[in-house]
Amino acid sequence: MKIIVTPIVLIIAANFLTNVNYPHVYQPIVIGITLSLAGYLMEVAILKKGTFWISTATDFVISAFFIYILSYFFPGAYVTVGGAILTAALLTVIEFFVHLWLIKSGRARK
Repeated sequence: MKIIVTPIVLIIAANFLTNVNYPHVYQPIVIGITLSLAGYLMEVAILKKGTFWISTATDFVISAFFIYILSYFFPGAYVTVGGAILTAALLTVIEFFVHLWLIKSGRARK
């Protein structure tokens, strides 16, 4: 689910936020897939019943960092710090509910 939702959120952010610009559609897709893989690995490593807020906050920080830094590797892509933070906030709202579901369903057990 994460591998589909993350690129879609980045594409939406690129279309609606003026401080997030990806001139080619593959750019947010590559960044989104990278973020989803990093997010999955963080969930495996960190997420469990007692670490909900730590995991969610870590997702936000890592997402903002990756969005900002990885955008420099694509020609014509432009993302400001504010754009990276807003996009990461959108992703974190989604991750909040995903983390709740993972914990309540028992899929986040170690």
